Amino acid sequence: MKHRSFKLRWSRYYQFILEGQIFYLKLKAYTNKDEGIKKWELITECTYEKAIRNGHKDNVVIVEDEVSIAPVQALTLIFNRTYGINERDMRTAVVEAQESIRELGKHTEIKFGLEYKVFKRIIELKVKEFKEDYSRGIAI
Repeated sequence: MKHRSFKLRWSRYYQFILEGQIFYLKLKAYTNKDEGIKKWELITECTYEKAIRNGHKDNVVIVEDEVSIAPVQALTLIFNRTYGINERDMRTAVVEAQESIRELGKHTEIKFGLEYKVFKRIIELKVKEFKEDYSRGIAI
Protein backbone atom coordinates (compact mmCIF):
# COMPACT_ATOMS: atom_id res chain seq x y z
CA MET A 1 0.00 0.00 0.00
CA LYS A 2 1.43 3.34 -0.97
CA HIS A 3 1.07 6.51 1.07
CA ARG A 4 -0.87 9.41 -0.44
CA SER A 5 2.36 11.44 -0.67
CA PHE A 6 3.47 9.23 -3.58
CA LYS A 7 2.91 10.61 -7.07
CA LEU A 8 2.82 8.60 -10.28
CA ARG A 9 5.99 9.32 -12.29
CA TRP A 10 5.70 6.93 -15.22
CA SER A 11 3.93 3.85 -16.53
CA ARG A 12 5.10 1.07 -18.84
CA TYR A 13 3.00 -1.54 -20.55
CA TYR A 14 3.98 -5.17 -21.07
CA GLN A 15 2.78 -8.32 -22.77
CA PHE A 16 3.94 -11.41 -20.90
CA ILE A 17 3.61 -14.46 -23.13
CA LEU A 18 3.39 -17.73 -21.22
CA GLU A 19 2.65 -21.05 -22.90
CA GLY A 20 0.91 -19.28 -25.77
CA GLN A 21 -1.29 -17.18 -23.50
CA ILE A 22 -0.84 -13.41 -23.34
CA PHE A 23 -1.06 -11.52 -20.07
CA TYR A 24 -1.19 -7.73 -20.18
CA LEU A 25 0.48 -5.88 -17.34
CA LYS A 26 1.20 -2.30 -16.42
CA LEU A 27 4.22 -1.25 -14.36
CA LYS A 28 3.75 2.03 -12.50
CA ALA A 29 6.47 3.96 -10.69
CA TYR A 30 5.62 6.24 -7.79
CA THR A 31 7.89 8.58 -5.87
CA ASN A 32 7.74 11.03 -3.02
CA LYS A 33 10.52 13.24 -1.72
CA ASP A 34 12.25 10.34 0.04
CA GLU A 35 11.66 7.11 -1.87
CA GLY A 36 10.09 5.35 -4.80
CA ILE A 37 8.10 2.19 -5.43
CA LYS A 38 7.10 0.18 -8.49
CA LYS A 39 3.79 -1.62 -8.71
CA TRP A 40 2.60 -4.17 -11.27
CA GLU A 41 -1.05 -4.71 -12.16
CA LEU A 42 -2.91 -6.92 -14.60
CA ILE A 43 -4.79 -4.95 -17.24
CA THR A 44 -7.12 -5.80 -20.10
CA GLU A 45 -6.09 -6.22 -23.71
CA CYS A 46 -8.19 -3.17 -24.58
CA THR A 47 -6.32 -1.01 -22.04
CA TYR A 48 -3.00 -2.27 -23.39
CA GLU A 49 -3.91 -1.56 -27.02
CA LYS A 50 -5.15 1.93 -26.12
CA ALA A 51 -1.84 2.69 -24.38
CA ILE A 52 0.14 1.52 -27.43
CA ARG A 53 -2.03 3.67 -29.72
CA ASN A 54 -1.32 6.61 -27.41
CA GLY A 55 2.43 6.21 -27.95
CA HIS A 56 3.57 3.92 -25.16
CA LYS A 57 6.29 1.45 -26.10
CA ASP A 58 5.29 -2.16 -26.75
CA ASN A 59 7.28 -4.36 -24.33
CA VAL A 60 7.09 -8.11 -24.81
CA VAL A 61 8.43 -10.69 -22.36
CA ILE A 62 8.46 -14.36 -23.33
CA VAL A 63 8.31 -15.94 -19.90
CA GLU A 64 9.71 -19.31 -20.93
CA ASP A 65 12.88 -17.57 -22.20
CA GLU A 66 13.33 -15.15 -19.30
CA VAL A 67 11.84 -16.92 -16.29
CA SER A 68 14.97 -16.60 -14.14
CA ILE A 69 15.12 -12.81 -14.58
CA ALA A 70 11.45 -11.89 -14.97
CA PRO A 71 10.08 -9.62 -12.21
CA VAL A 72 8.76 -11.59 -9.23
CA GLN A 73 5.70 -9.37 -8.77
CA ALA A 74 4.66 -9.78 -12.41
CA LEU A 75 5.13 -13.57 -12.33
CA THR A 76 3.17 -13.72 -9.08
CA LEU A 77 0.19 -11.97 -10.70
CA ILE A 78 0.36 -14.20 -13.78
CA PHE A 79 0.70 -17.52 -11.97
CA ASN A 80 -1.85 -16.53 -9.35
CA ARG A 81 -4.34 -16.09 -12.20
CA THR A 82 -3.69 -19.74 -13.10
CA TYR A 83 -3.43 -21.35 -9.66
CA GLY A 84 -5.64 -19.06 -7.56
CA ILE A 85 -3.86 -19.34 -4.22
CA ASN A 86 -2.99 -16.71 -1.62
CA GLU A 87 -0.86 -14.03 -3.31
CA ARG A 88 1.79 -14.15 -0.57
CA ASP A 89 2.14 -17.91 -1.02
CA MET A 90 2.32 -17.56 -4.81
CA ARG A 91 5.11 -15.01 -4.40
CA THR A 92 6.96 -17.46 -2.13
CA ALA A 93 6.61 -20.18 -4.77
CA VAL A 94 7.88 -17.88 -7.54
CA VAL A 95 10.87 -16.72 -5.49
CA GLU A 96 11.82 -20.29 -4.54
CA ALA A 97 11.48 -21.49 -8.13
CA GLN A 98 13.62 -18.62 -9.48
CA GLU A 99 16.27 -19.15 -6.82
CA SER A 100 16.34 -22.87 -7.57
CA ILE A 101 16.93 -22.45 -11.29
CA ARG A 102 19.56 -19.77 -10.69
CA GLU A 103 21.37 -22.08 -8.27
CA LEU A 104 21.07 -24.99 -10.69
CA GLY A 105 22.50 -22.78 -13.44
CA LYS A 106 25.58 -22.08 -11.30
CA HIS A 107 26.46 -25.77 -11.16
CA THR A 108 25.40 -27.07 -14.56
CA GLU A 109 24.54 -25.83 -18.01
CA ILE A 110 20.78 -25.94 -18.45
CA LYS A 111 19.51 -26.68 -21.95
CA PHE A 112 17.23 -24.11 -23.57
CA GLY A 113 13.65 -24.81 -22.55
CA LEU A 114 14.56 -26.96 -19.56
CA GLU A 115 14.91 -23.94 -17.27
CA TYR A 116 11.21 -23.12 -17.60
CA LYS A 117 10.18 -26.76 -17.16
CA VAL A 118 12.13 -26.93 -13.88
CA PHE A 119 10.68 -23.59 -12.78
CA LYS A 120 7.11 -24.69 -13.53
CA ARG A 121 7.58 -28.03 -11.78
CA ILE A 122 8.78 -26.26 -8.63
CA ILE A 123 5.80 -23.89 -8.82
CA GLU A 124 3.43 -26.85 -9.13
CA LEU A 125 5.01 -28.62 -6.15
CA LYS A 126 4.85 -25.49 -3.99
CA VAL A 127 1.22 -24.81 -4.98
CA LYS A 128 0.32 -28.41 -4.12
CA GLU A 129 2.06 -28.03 -0.77
CA PHE A 130 0.20 -24.78 -0.01
CA LYS A 131 -3.16 -26.26 -1.01
CA GLU A 132 -2.55 -29.25 1.27
CA ASP A 133 -1.74 -26.82 4.08
CA TYR A 134 -4.96 -24.90 3.36
CA SER A 135 -7.01 -28.09 3.51
CA ARG A 136 -5.44 -28.97 6.87
CA GLY A 137 -6.04 -25.43 8.11
CA ILE A 138 -2.34 -24.65 8.55
CA ALA A 139 -2.02 -21.64 6.26
CA ILE A 140 -3.47 -18.24 7.09
